[in-house]
Amino acid sequence: MSDNHHSEETINRWLQGKLSEAERIAFEQSPEGQDYLQILQATDKLGFPDYDVEAELQKLHALKKEQGPSTFSFWKIAVAALLIVGVSLVYYLTQTGYTTHNTGFGETLAITLPDASVVTLNANSELQYKTSDFAEDRKLKLRGEAFFEVTRGIDFEVQTSEGSIKVLGTSFNVKQLRNVLEVQVYSGLVAVEGSSTRQQLQKGEGLRLENGVLHKSWTKPVENKPLWISEHLVELEDAPLQEALVQLENSYGITIRSNISTDSIRFTGAFPTDDVESALRIVLSAAELDYTYDPQNKVLTISGRQNP
Repeated sequence: MSDNHHSEETINRWLQGKLSEAERIAFEQSPEGQDYLQILQATDKLGFPDYDVEAELQKLHALKKEQGPSTFSFWKIAVAALLIVGVSLVYYLTQTGYTTHNTGFGETLAITLPDASVVTLNANSELQYKTSDFAEDRKLKLRGEAFFEVTRGIDFEVQTSEGSIKVLGTSFNVKQLRNVLEVQVYSGLVAVEGSSTRQQLQKGEGLRLENGVLHKSWTKPVENKPLWISEHLVELEDAPLQEALVQLENSYGITIRSNISTDSIRFTGAFPTDDVESALRIVLSAAELDYTYDPQNKVLTISGRQNP
């Protein structure tokens, strides 16, 4: 990876607030970071445009590749302009009371909400809520996975692309992954609503929706928190192998390439989120798949089914 490409990636992650504290400090103390910080000083009075910052950044990436190194000065100016728009977006969301939390690959984040509820956000996930009137309207939007410990009060609603979960005061885990919604209750009572189902769940009960349709429900003993928090484990039961692969991507930031279709393969088991070699061995061996892993570039290649 070239220094120039690394710089672009760093700017992208800095713009999205995804750098670690150490990375942020190192970037902002660099000469290039100082340039961008100076740009930010002029943004406080800017209006908010209807603008997809990340999409536009990708367009600029493509433009730079087409036009070559001679356009780097133009590229830097363009990114600077994009940063101004991006900061305007953050400024607008802050002024209108919205807060967004994101985690990167392999990261988790504990968040205390305005009502003292606590959310633990799993890797590669996003949580958004409006802070200005949260006491009167406890609604949040979730992409990914999170564990909620909700203080008692008015209705508390978690909205996902696959359905919503409503509670008064309880603790529960929500996983929204592509066409899947999975909910497990650890205390209290929750109502889960999908496109074709609505169920109430109490402690120990859980369900899984696939494409809005109830795939399965269960009752099992539960501890205080899910395994991904307490034991650094991902636990799946009768899930598509693709879901296990996405969990591997989220936990380790790896790139997965496959020469075969895995659509018909399902996975049951548990694998660690802090030991990539063990996790790959567990998932791929259980599915009887041959694979190679390049740890330097973090690339997993699935080459076929194992010979009987």
